[in-house]
Amino acid sequence: MTRRALLGFLALPLLLAACGPKGSYKDVPPEELYRALALGAVVVDVRTPGEFAQGHVPGAINLPVEEVARWADQIPKDKPVYLYCHSGNRSRRAAEYLARKGYTNLYNVVGGVLAIERAGYPLVR
Repeated sequence: MTRRALLGFLALPLLLAACGPKGSYKDVPPEELYRALALGAVVVDVRTPGEFAQGHVPGAINLPVEEVARWADQIPKDKPVYLYCHSGNRSRRAAEYLARKGYTNLYNVVGGVLAIERAGYPLVR
């Protein structure tokens, strides 16, 4: 294989990735989540139903990250969507998945419920 052919072959995955949907998400603190609640943002708790029942953000819907492939297409693309979990790890994974599907209006709450409680924001119990 010539050097030129090899370079072309190696560049193919990058080219294919560039052709796919381009999404993104932003990491935000709990303060931004609670400001967005007042503006009608969609809030998704990606924890398990048991964790959700122990306390969740007012108005949040429970869509476990383990089932993200099933519910991803139900999330609106025309509204801000805030994702959170216990510590921010599962919600980041959900945000990355949705971003790969072309979502751009995504926000991951850094620190999740732990940060929300530490900041003194209310949870529904």
